[in-house]
Amino acid sequence: MKKMTEIHYLLPIDCIYLSDEISEIKNLMGIQFDDDFLVSKYDSYGIGRGDVIVFKGERESPEFMLFDLYHSFTDQHFMVLFGVRCFEPCNIKKLMLGLHNKSEPTSKFIMSEGNDLSSMADFTNYPKIIKYGDQVYNQRIELYVNKSNK
Repeated sequence: MKKMTEIHYLLPIDCIYLSDEISEIKNLMGIQFDDDFLVSKYDSYGIGRGDVIVFKGERESPEFMLFDLYHSFTDQHFMVLFGVRCFEPCNIKKLMLGLHNKSEPTSKFIMSEGNDLSSMADFTNYPKIIKYGDQVYNQRIELYVNKSNK
């Protein structure tokens, strides 16, 4: 079986909306979704809330794009986790590095053959309880297979 590669980092939500790299990654992976949908979803949550959104080209495919839209209480830059899990990372890595390099601020660029994103996309781990002081949020996960919510 081919090895899976995971690439992820944090970047401001506006960088996702304003970048050509996201569209190119979607094309390479055969994934379809509207960037406006993702940004409006993020805006709908408010502080201390936000779910994990997974996009796939095909339901049974192990490849996906993932966005953790949780907006923490201390986040002043509207950061989201952006990740890709794929078989052939070469072109996708170049695009993700390009987006990472032109975004500000960002976090560490992580590329591995690990299972961090796979674990985040595991539906059995949800709802996930996130606590901050006396605030509690039950984070959920949503899967979209080429535009349809499954």
